[in-house]
Formats: sequence, structure tokens, C-alpha cells
Amino acid sequence: MLQALGIFLVIAGSGFSILGTLLNNVYLAHRAAMLIWMLSNPLLLIWAVGYGLGLWDGGLSAAALAMMYGIFAITNFYGLWKAT
Repeated sequence: MLQALGIFLVIAGSGFSILGTLLNNVYLAHRAAMLIWMLSNPLLLIWAVGYGLGLWDGGLSAAALAMMYGIFAITNFYGLWKAT
């Protein structure tokens, strides 16, 4: 049960973060991106605290975070390139 909660938190939080970064870096919609990130940050904070307390393991959660940060890196470079 707790494992499922951890997976939900990290997938939902990562999904909101990915949407926020796409809005920010690709569409340059900074305010909309901040509103989306406002949703993702508490979800990922709760996930991180639960992970630190040993309530769930890394597994799928680590893969979701790796994908999120990969998308962050790619769209960050794209956004910088597009802005110049």
C-alpha cells in the first residue's frame, strides 16, 4: 500500500514538473509553468521525505525521476537555444 502511494506521488509530481518545464522552456509560458510547479513541489517533497523514512523504495520512483531530469536537461538546452 505504501509502495503504491510512493509511486503515485513521484509519478504525479514528475508529471507536473515535466509539464511545467515544457511550458517554461519550450513555450516560454513562465507564469503557467510556475503554477504547475507549485503542484509538483509538495508531491515530490512528500515522496522524498517518505523515501528518506524508508516508507517506499527507489525502484520505479528512481526511473521516473531520471526521466524527469533527462527531459529537464534536454528542454533546458532547447529553451536556451530558442531564446537566442
